[in-house]
Amino acid sequence: MIIRELNIRGFGALQNRRFVFGDRLNILYGANEAGKSTLHLFLRAMFYGLERARGRASKTDAYALYEPWFGEGAYGGSLRFEEDGKLYRIERDFRKNPLDLTIIDESAGLAVEDPETFLRACLCGLSQTAYMNTVSIRQLRSATDSGMTQELKNYIANMNATGEHTLNIDRATAYLRDQRKAFEQRIVPDAAKHYAANISEIRKLEEQISVPGYRNTMQSLSASRQDSQSVQETLQSEKEKLVKVLAAKRQTMEERGFQNRQSLLRFQAQISDWQSERKALRSRTQLRARTIAGFLLFPLALLLYFTMLRVVPDSANKLQALLCVTAVCCVTLGVCLLLSVLLAGRRRRKSTRKIRQLIREHFPELLLENELSRRPSALATSAKEKIAELLDLQDEILRSESAVYDIEEKLRLLKTQQAETEQSLANQQKSQWLLEQQLQQLSALKDETAALKNVVAENDRLNTEIEAINIATETLARLSETIHDSFGRYLNQSASQLISGITGNVYDSLSVDQNLNIFLNTSRKLIPIEQAGAGTVDQVYFALRLAAADLLQFGNNSLPLLLDDSFANYDEQRLRTVLHWLLESYTPRQILLFTPHLREAQLLTASMLPFHLVEL
Repeated sequence: MIIRELNIRGFGALQNRRFVFGDRLNILYGANEAGKSTLHLFLRAMFYGLERARGRASKTDAYALYEPWFGEGAYGGSLRFEEDGKLYRIERDFRKNPLDLTIIDESAGLAVEDPETFLRACLCGLSQTAYMNTVSIRQLRSATDSGMTQELKNYIANMNATGEHTLNIDRATAYLRDQRKAFEQRIVPDAAKHYAANISEIRKLEEQISVPGYRNTMQSLSASRQDSQSVQETLQSEKEKLVKVLAAKRQTMEERGFQNRQSLLRFQAQISDWQSERKALRSRTQLRARTIAGFLLFPLALLLYFTMLRVVPDSANKLQALLCVTAVCCVTLGVCLLLSVLLAGRRRRKSTRKIRQLIREHFPELLLENELSRRPSALATSAKEKIAELLDLQDEILRSESAVYDIEEKLRLLKTQQAETEQSLANQQKSQWLLEQQLQQLSALKDETAALKNVVAENDRLNTEIEAINIATETLARLSETIHDSFGRYLNQSASQLISGITGNVYDSLSVDQNLNIFLNTSRKLIPIEQAGAGTVDQVYFALRLAAADLLQFGNNSLPLLLDDSFANYDEQRLRTVLHWLLESYTPRQILLFTPHLREAQLLTASMLPFHLVEL
């Protein structure tokens, strides 16, 4: 495999970056915090994905630590590599699915059908743990020589514990016993019992909160209350307007001296009675005049005429006497008529004063102008017209009073409904508070149950591990006499060949005994690794990693070698030696060397050795 190109859309501090690599040695130079370790982890994540932890551990796992620093943008990228002369492209979107994998065969323009199996084959079947302990080599994290020595021992112990190969059967058996004891100590007792009790309590709470009384109607009740308040405000505004108009109309009635419809009708009846009385008075006056003329004057005239005939015998004076009688009758008639007119006028004046008094009490404006010229009948007619207007006004008052009453009834009903709504809201708030308490209890139970579920699952896994350890221990015990330590011999032999080249034949070989004690073989003596310097320990570690990588890849050294500041403890001579050895003996394998210094590039340039420089 040869990595050709990396395209990082977003990964930690790296965003929208593109890196192109050469076939052989690539120097990836960058100052501290430039992103070398981030790029190193991105390569591993493209091969194996990002496994997300659960619970509190998810806040500090690799997925969380390497989320893009610049907002909620893309999280992932692509890796182009060459395998058997064909170009392939790995694509991953960690935000969508941290383990989702897509591989495109760019030579054919098609997606690989089973990308995981294909990638596993390209990685020579290395698991992520084996990959990190072999071809992906990082600087030892220990700061002291003794610490680095312990790191070497831990590495060999890890190789022993994987079960893929064994360095020493006795050591493996002791390790299995220690692992079984550690697993037994990690088992939480009664976890399954507590888990079952919590499940029962959760079901009980879920049944309680599923009853209709806990259904949340706060929103509908609040909307109903708001609508009721809006309608009440509208009705109250209409009522106020009606009350103002009603008050104005009532004031008009009071200013006219009327209290209600009955008083209007009484006044109207008084006007009508006056008109009837006046009409009757006129009729009696006319009748009286006719009576005087017909029944009083005519007999008087005959009586006077016959009296004159007897008193005046002379016919010459008869005409004169007739004229005298006629004159007397006319005078008498005139006097009678005058007396009748005077009597009728007195009655009319009395009737006129009466009607004027009535009108003055309620409609004084009718008498303000031309009071003497206004005829009583005209005043009565005008007063009746006013009365008709006031009757219409009284009808309007009655309608307004009815409208106000209707509005008050509606307001009373709305207030009653609002009070019921407020009570319902109070009950609902109490129910929601109780529901919230139960939900909090339910949430706490579910969280505890989820944790217990993990504990129970972990207990099951630990019991399975313990059972597997028991089986493995029994198997090792049965086969201990027949299994040879061929892997240890091969690893020692391979690592010895590598240490010779890496150190420039300073050390011929190395040995690892059954107690994990490491010795460097020289022509004169075996040197314990504890007596070697930090640079030598790094070289031993490097040789063992390369030997393990060669062994785990079954001699097919096709994977690129990733060296993350692995030569930090090397002096200039050691560094020149290992760089020469890598280019002469370890190629055509691709090498990616991450470093914060330019001394590797300077040494290669001075030695005129080929390399490809990538600056971060």
